[in-house]
Order: sequence, then C-alpha cells, then structure tokens
Amino acid sequence: MEPHLSALLWMAMLVSLAIVIPTLLLLGGFNLCNKVIFLMSFVGNRGTFTRGYKAMIMDVEFLYHLLYLIICTLGVFVHVFFYSLLLFDLVYREETLLNVIKSVTRNGRSIVLTAVLALILVYLFSIVGYIFFKDDFILAVDRIPNKTLVWGRVLLWWTSLAIQPSAVVIEDKERTCDSLLMCIVTVLSHGLRSGGGVGDVLRKPSKEEPLFAARVIYDLLFFFMVIIIVLNLIFGVIIDTFADLRSEKQKKEEILKTTCFICGLERDKFDNKTVTFEEHIKVEHNMWHYLFFIVLVKVKDSTEYTGPESYVAEMIRVSILSCTCILLCNCSKVLHTSKPSVLHCSKRASNKRDRLVGQRFILQQDHDPKH
Repeated sequence: MEPHLSALLWMAMLVSLAIVIPTLLLLGGFNLCNKVIFLMSFVGNRGTFTRGYKAMIMDVEFLYHLLYLIICTLGVFVHVFFYSLLLFDLVYREETLLNVIKSVTRNGRSIVLTAVLALILVYLFSIVGYIFFKDDFILAVDRIPNKTLVWGRVLLWWTSLAIQPSAVVIEDKERTCDSLLMCIVTVLSHGLRSGGGVGDVLRKPSKEEPLFAARVIYDLLFFFMVIIIVLNLIFGVIIDTFADLRSEKQKKEEILKTTCFICGLERDKFDNKTVTFEEHIKVEHNMWHYLFFIVLVKVKDSTEYTGPESYVAEMIRVSILSCTCILLCNCSKVLHTSKPSVLHCSKRASNKRDRLVGQRFILQQDHDPKH
C-alpha cells in the first residue's frame, strides 16, 4: 500500500475511534501504551532486572516511571481525575522547578527542627492561654442549621434548573478554649494563619481589666517569637537554599563553557597560544572521542589489544578512568612543559574506524532489547 494511502487509512481509523470512544479515553489509552513501551525500553537499556531487586528499588528513575505508569492506568480504568497528577512531570523535566523542590528537601532536617520549635512554642502559648485567658478565646462562627441541610437534600432537583437555594447563615460565637486540646488547635490554626498572631482572633480586652497588661505581653510575645522569628527562619532556610542551588547551576554552566572537560584547563590558559580553546576541546580533547575509545576497548577482543588499550582496559576494570583523561602531550604547549604523555589515547580515539565502532555499539545498545 502506498504511504499516503496508509496515512489516510490510519487517519480515518483514528477519526472513527474518536467519534465512538471519548477523546479523553482514547488519548489516555495512547499515553498508557506509550508509557508501557518506554518503560520496557528503559528497563532493557538500563539492565534493571538483571541487577537484582535491590537495585530496582534503589533506582529512583525507574520507580518514577513505574509510578507514572500506575497513574496512567488509574486514569484510564478508575477516574480521569488521576490525570491531574501527571502535571508533576513538568517539575521532573524542568531543572528550575526541580530546584524549587530541592530547596525544601535539601535542608529538610533544619526545616523540620524549626517546625518542631514552632510547635513547642504553640504548645506553651496554648497552656498559658488555657490557664489565664480562657475567656478571651471566643471566636465568631457561621452556623448552618440542620434544617437548611435537610431542605438542601430535599430540593436537589433545583440544581437542574440552575436555582441554588440560599442557605440561612446565622452569625454566632463559641468558646474555643474550654479544653487544652481545643486551645492548642485554636492557637495552631488561627494563630499561625493570622498576620498579627493569635491576638488578631481573640477577644479585644478593655484597659480596665486586671489582665490587660498580661494580655498585651501575651499577644506581642506570640507575634515576635512565632510569627516574626520562627516562621521567617523557615522561609529564610528555603530561600537561601534555592539561591545556593541557582548559584551552583550557574557555576556548573560556567565551568562547562570555560573549562576543558578532559584536562581541566581553563579558557584563559589558551590566550596568545597557537591553539585556541575551541580547537582544543573539539580536536585535541574531544570528550566524545574518549567515550568512543572506551566503548571500543569494551567491545574489542582482549587478544587484539595494543599496549595502551590493555592498560586502559585494566584501569576501566578497576574503575579508574583518569588514565584516559590525562593527556599531557596535547597540553604541553599550553602548560609550557616537555613532560611526555601518560597515554597516547587521543590519537587512537580520534581514529575514524574506532569512532565508528563505538558509535555502532552505542546504537546497538539503544535498540537491542536484551540490554
């Protein structure tokens, strides 16, 4: 069949399916199938199952994609509201948003300890309020009588006519510190959420009352100790951590732009030299040449190794890769030294045949389901 006819046939099939099957269900099924294929490819390329169950559990990226697949399945077979959780994938893919999460988790211990200090202060202020200012914990509430609830159930058919019965709201007040537990809940809920502390929601005392001065001190202490100091400490830790993460990101980007990945020489070392920095990182110390050479050593028969290749293969076996990165011969003009090279890897790494072998091996690893 001709390609354009095949495309028209598939398009007609998709249109017919879209008419019969709801669009959200259709897209959800496509997303689920795509994620299953991706997860199988990911497991094959990473060798997740061959490394054992412990390695699977410790592989955070694998667990993330597995959770993504579970959410897609729940969205298709349980409820479409589960699709809203997939929006967090944007946080996983965007480094800036990921740094926002890390700004909370990196110094999580400091934030948790500061929050514990805030709970301790709230507990102490609740005890003081329960003992001395119990009568001041009178909050205004809006009650909805049971009669209104009954009428709301009986007259549900009004909603089909877009007529919403107005609920009868009666303004009332109630005591919220008759028990220590209720006092703690009130101070924790209203005190932390009020800009001026717990004093904003309590009864306004008269200056004629004997505990007026004590009440003023109580309100001011809560405001300064909890609202200003403790809460701002938590916000300060988060903001400082985010600033540090942003500085680290900028520093890494600057290093990648101005430093050779192989030998570590900076751009200013190549000023007034016969070799420019761009030529150095693209020709002399091209990091992809080194990668292709390492792949070549791994796929090549050990009986065909040359002397340098045998040395590099042994260093790779014991997880020492510095031998493939230190090439003093190419940097001697920059460093003003005549020290001989440690290993002539660059010449072999830049060989066209070796690069093609390495590239072919990488492509096979990406497409071979056994790896």
